[in-house]
Amino acid sequence: MKRLILTLALAVLCLTAAAQEHISFAGIPVDGALTEFVASMKDAGFTEFGSNDTGALLKGKLFGRDCTVIVKATPKSGVVYAVNATFPIRNNWKVCKGDYLDIQSILNKEYGRPVKIEKFERPYREGDGLELHHLNMGLCKWISTYNTPAGPVTLRILPVIVNNGQVMVSWEDSVNLSLLSSETVQ
Repeated sequence: MKRLILTLALAVLCLTAAAQEHISFAGIPVDGALTEFVASMKDAGFTEFGSNDTGALLKGKLFGRDCTVIVKATPKSGVVYAVNATFPIRNNWKVCKGDYLDIQSILNKEYGRPVKIEKFERPYREGDGLELHHLNMGLCKWISTYNTPAGPVTLRILPVIVNNGQVMVSWEDSVNLSLLSSETVQ
């Protein structure tokens, strides 16, 4: 009987520990106070160029590419819940899509197969020379979502300005997203 109780207690402890796992960005857990997270990013080679109580902006390299990083924190407790990395704006569809596919390949190795939407709305199609226009009009979606136990990682091509695109990757921590929800409901 004691062995059964001990086994159940260990199982509950393991499940609780697994449920508290945080997603990581560049090897840094997306958790803790904004100032501590930013300090860890600076240690990893990023440079801060703006911040307030609920976020910070940094520049650096990710996946061997220049990027701008947006760190998001909850409004009351200041706990980091998400990190977005944006890559250079492109005015050429092939270059933009190439960025997307290169980063997707890296993320596939880390997180496995994503759920993907990579399409143009009919009658529009890739190869007509107007791909970025279609993207800006909302007629093109390129999104890969990696559903991890610690939270989603989403890769997408975003429309920027007029007839430009940009690749963005978002890491959202499930535990701290719940904290964000509870802080914004109150």
